[in-house]
Amino acid sequence: MTGTWINALAILLGTSIAIVSRKDLSQIAQQRIKLVLAVFAMYVGISLLWESMHGGVIQHFKQMLLLFTALVVGNMAGMLLGIQKKLNRLVMFAKDQFDKPSKSQGFKLTSALYCLTPFAAIGACMEGLTGDYRTLLIKAVMDGMAAHSFYRLFGGSVVLSAIPLLAFQGNLTLIVHWMKTQILIPDMVEGMMGIAGLLVFTSVV
Repeated sequence: MTGTWINALAILLGTSIAIVSRKDLSQIAQQRIKLVLAVFAMYVGISLLWESMHGGVIQHFKQMLLLFTALVVGNMAGMLLGIQKKLNRLVMFAKDQFDKPSKSQGFKLTSALYCLTPFAAIGACMEGLTGDYRTLLIKAVMDGMAAHSFYRLFGGSVVLSAIPLLAFQGNLTLIVHWMKTQILIPDMVEGMMGIAGLLVFTSVV
């Protein structure tokens, strides 16, 4: 759970900086940080994908074909279950809350935004499977920057959102780690690593 603890501490740090300093990060500084995060995310995605591969060229091709097939099937399943529509409604709700900021809604909104991002699930799963928390490090920096901005809108309730984040990501990591030791076989672990790598890489491309 190292990555999740770092993630929660980043939220506390971002909020603390906002309390102490009245200045926001300059646009140039934000762009530089985002560029570094994008490059690091691409590296993490490629390395996860590479680590999941084994065998010769033909075997690599078969594995890549299987990974892309899994992504397509997953996307179709998401569409049939209406997951995208629900996420779109969540985005619209978040937009309305930012347009009309209410401190009473700050905890719910920031908790949802921190816990329901792709990196939250991917990072927690990868730490449970392999102990690799690099994805959560990327998320920690993004969440810390977001907490710095959210404090201006929602006040101290932003700090409390670290609690559901710890519960969600921490439990997910523990569950996946248990599944690895009790249920999953090595090929399944490698397949999940490959899919995670593709998702992380495509998220910034």
